[in-house]
Amino acid sequence: MNNASCRIINGILAVALAVLYILFFSQGKPAAAEPAEAVSTSPAGARIAYINADTLDAKYEWLKEQKSAIEQRMRSAEKSLNAKKEKLMKDMAAFQKRYESGTVAPAELEQEYNALMKRQQQLADEETYLVNSLAEEQQKAMNELMTTLEEKLQTLQSELGYDYILSYSKGGGQVLLANDSLDVTERVLKLLNARAEQQAPAENK
Repeated sequence: MNNASCRIINGILAVALAVLYILFFSQGKPAAAEPAEAVSTSPAGARIAYINADTLDAKYEWLKEQKSAIEQRMRSAEKSLNAKKEKLMKDMAAFQKRYESGTVAPAELEQEYNALMKRQQQLADEETYLVNSLAEEQQKAMNELMTTLEEKLQTLQSELGYDYILSYSKGGGQVLLANDSLDVTERVLKLLNARAEQQAPAENK
């Protein structure tokens, strides 16, 4: 389960980097929007801003809560499965000794063997279910993140009048260097975390 679980956690840790693939085209600059310092205008007239994916990953409270919840569930599942596996191994070792003693009837040994094999298959099925369940949970979180992010970026689009918003990650991604004056990450985080705070009371009811 470890490799599969790690892939799941790596997926949720990399969710913020998916912003790299978000590209918004405005059909025209809003008439009421004033030019903002955090927006760059290229020679062709395109207006560009970017989000620091590393900062988004570190400071978006909802995302941190989702990662923590999945990691906690993974640890709990691994603990439970490992305990069951250890118990099964001990029972298999005891069965081996009974078999080698030659004092147990073949019919009884066969019954014990079948029961052990059934438990082994049940553990394998449980492990598969948990891995798939965690993957579904990760995908659900990613879909919700992208929906929320798109909504908030569209809000910023009307405020700043950008044509493109890119994702920047130090040491990775395709934007190798960025001007800090174009960074709108804090604005996006403010919108995202405000929404998370508004949703929290409703979810706790």
